[in-house]
Amino acid sequence: MTKLFQLRVAALGFGFALLVGVSACATAPSAPEADVVSAGEEFSPDTADDDEGGVAAGEAFSSDIADDDYEYDDLFDDEFGFGEDALPYDPLERTNRSMLNFNQELNRYVFDPMIRGYRFAVPRSGRQAVHRVFLNMEAPTTLVNDLLQLRFKDAATTVGRFFLNSTIGFGGIFDVAIEADWEHHESDFGQTLGRYGVGPGPYLMLPLLGPSTVRDGVGSLVDIFLHPLFYVFGLTPNILIGAGSGFSSLDAHDPALKALEESSVDFYAALRSAYLQNRAALILKSRE
Repeated sequence: MTKLFQLRVAALGFGFALLVGVSACATAPSAPEADVVSAGEEFSPDTADDDEGGVAAGEAFSSDIADDDYEYDDLFDDEFGFGEDALPYDPLERTNRSMLNFNQELNRYVFDPMIRGYRFAVPRSGRQAVHRVFLNMEAPTTLVNDLLQLRFKDAATTVGRFFLNSTIGFGGIFDVAIEADWEHHESDFGQTLGRYGVGPGPYLMLPLLGPSTVRDGVGSLVDIFLHPLFYVFGLTPNILIGAGSGFSSLDAHDPALKALEESSVDFYAALRSAYLQNRAALILKSRE
C-alpha cells in the first residue's frame, strides 16, 4: 500500500475514520528486512471469516486489494538514509502507549463485535467488493498527489483504473483494470510532503485512528480538501464515506493486526516500526 497503509482506522459515530487517519489505514505493518514479504508477494485473506490466520509478526501488508488477495509493499532499506526509520522519533511514547491501550480496548468491545457481525452478514466476496468500491472513490485524491509528486506514469495508471473500474467495473465493484496490469497504488499528501524532503516529525498514536506522524496527520487533513466530493457534497457526506471506508479497511486488516499483536513481545514497538518502515518505503518509491 502504499503507500501505504499503514494502517488502524475507525469511525466517529460509526467512527471518524480514515478521513483524518488513513494513514493510515494507509499504512499498515511491515517488518525488518529479514522477515519481509517483498512487493508482489501475496496472501489470501480466506481466514478473515473465522478470525484466524493473518500474517506473522514482522510481515508487511498493505491496503491494496486485487480481487481476493492483499498486496505487500516493499520495505525501506536503511542504506538509502532518508532518516525516516533509522531511529524512531517518539518523544510522546508514554502517551502513545496509553492511547494504544485505549484503541485496543475500543477494538475489543466495540469494533471486534461489529466486524464479526459484518462478516456473518456479508460473504467475503461481498466485503472485498465493498472495499474495492471505496478504493475506487479515492482515485481523485491519488491522482492529485501523483501529479504533485511528478509521477506521471502512475497518474496515467490512476486515470485508467478509475475509468475502467467506474464503468465496466460498475463503480469499482470489480477490479477490471488489474487485467490491464494497472495495479492500485497509494499516493497521499503525506507522501507528497516526504517526497520533497519534509521529515515525519514525532510519531503519534491517534485515538481511533491508530499510528501516524505529524507529517502524515497534516497530509491526511489536506487530502480531505483534495477530493472533489468535498466541494460537491460538503463535509458531512464525506465523513460518512470516510467512516464506511475506514470500517471496510479495518475489516480487511484485522487478521494481520491481530496476528502481529499476538506474536509480538512488544506490540507497540512492533507496530511503530512497521508503520514507519512502510511509510518510508512509500516515500522512497515516490522519489524514484
